[in-house]
Amino acid sequence: MDILKKVLATLGEILLVVGFVGAVLFFLFPDMFGRGKEEEEVVTITEPITHATTEATTKATTEEETTEATTEATTEATTEATTEEKTEAVEKAKTDSNLKDEKAPFFMIFNASPTAPLGEVFDIHKYVGYADDVDRDVDIKVDGNIDIFTEGTYPVRVILTDDAGHTTSKDMEVQIEEKAPSDNSGGGGGSVPAGGEDFSKFIETYKTDKTSVGIDISRWQETVDFEKVKAAGCEFVYMRLGGYDEGEYYTDRYYKQNIAGAKAAGLKVGVYWHAEDGSPEEAAASVKYLMGVLDDETLDLPIAYDWEDWNNFEDYGMNLYDINKCYEAFANGVEARGYSACLYSSKNFLENTWTNESDRPIWLAHYVSSTGYTGKYFMWQHSSNGRIDGINGAVDLDVLYLED
Repeated sequence: MDILKKVLATLGEILLVVGFVGAVLFFLFPDMFGRGKEEEEVVTITEPITHATTEATTKATTEEETTEATTEATTEATTEATTEEKTEAVEKAKTDSNLKDEKAPFFMIFNASPTAPLGEVFDIHKYVGYADDVDRDVDIKVDGNIDIFTEGTYPVRVILTDDAGHTTSKDMEVQIEEKAPSDNSGGGGGSVPAGGEDFSKFIETYKTDKTSVGIDISRWQETVDFEKVKAAGCEFVYMRLGGYDEGEYYTDRYYKQNIAGAKAAGLKVGVYWHAEDGSPEEAAASVKYLMGVLDDETLDLPIAYDWEDWNNFEDYGMNLYDINKCYEAFANGVEARGYSACLYSSKNFLENTWTNESDRPIWLAHYVSSTGYTGKYFMWQHSSNGRIDGINGAVDLDVLYLED
């Protein structure tokens, strides 16, 4: 009996030692028991939630609505991270994998003889705009020396290179002067100078039984007397409704009175949208804003998409495929709401940039007496230097081609 007791006591001591050693190993080496891996997975899973909660708490402190802001911000952060960003990344990856870079990058805008101010760093992006069919980040290099501290003319070569190794180059002569001319290409306000082409002459030259003659306007024309415009022989008017500029939507300050006045005078009407979209999502959002301003107004002409920020195109991080998708998104959104859409652009960009894959109507801008554009177009902006009774200053003149 004593022997049995001794054996049991010995076994108990052994079990205590084994238990103690096991506990030590459990805490010092958790991977042996699968615990470390489980904690890593938990950290990975909860990390986005922690980030979203922090963002929510910050927002709540600012707005003094802790509970509501936390929920809203958490939902937004999670949705954007897991849906929008991932979807956009996947779609871009698919797009890139399906596109073959077969063309060299090209200059959309190129000032061959720019004048730059003495003593200021020469910024080539002020004088060119460029793009590629596939590459969204084309390399640009200025080959040559420019002494910005000495007046004179400096010949350089500007070289574009895409990811596939295609190159394009152009020669430029940079003029360094003590005081460069002021840039009057945009901004400001007030009416434009008086036009040189009289509307009566325009009618005489371009009005036929297969055409209609009209104008397009914006806030630059300020207050328009549409009764006088109609009496001068104008038959339709396109007007700027608004646009998307530097990340903000706006309504043309004269739009409401323009559309009311033009309709009251019995003129046919259409609206155009000044676009600076950098993605199809932004283009779709532009449609939503536009429709809110339009408020179911009846139109006689298609809603025109007017994207013209070519001098800064490289800043958008887009390729040619992307910019065309912006127009498609805009046009699809317009048509989904019961209106028709058209693309406004110049001959140069219609030939080199836009694909118009759905073959929608084209509003051609080409300031010549007879255009050499060979594509289809339903309307032609013939001049930006027109003169018509009822408008103080120059106005664009347009020829609308009537369907047979």
